[in-house]
Amino acid sequence: MTHLSRVGLAPATAPPRHDIPKPQLDRGGLRAGIDQRRLILADLEAALATACETAAARGGARTVRIAQRETWDQATWQRYLDAASRLEPEYGPRMRRLFTEIDQLERLIALPSAA
Repeated sequence: MTHLSRVGLAPATAPPRHDIPKPQLDRGGLRAGIDQRRLILADLEAALATACETAAARGGARTVRIAQRETWDQATWQRYLDAASRLEPEYGPRMRRLFTEIDQLERLIALPSAA
């Protein structure tokens, strides 16, 4: 670069300063993401429970009321657990992914903010 003499030149001005904002976490957006994932997780849990209860009700004794689990006998519980095991590959990975994402977002919210 060639340096020119300052004789006869206008006073030097500083180049325009562009303040770059410090990145900040949008905690409101993170909380909204957590809430959304919790709703999806609740829907998945409800769907899984409903599917397991439907399986448990098949062939059950007349004294068993699906809405009242204290009336369930051993066979009803076994049908429920068998359905849960059978449905785990369909529901489990999505539910575990949501739990992991919720945990990660909660950890981001917990980070101290830079002032």
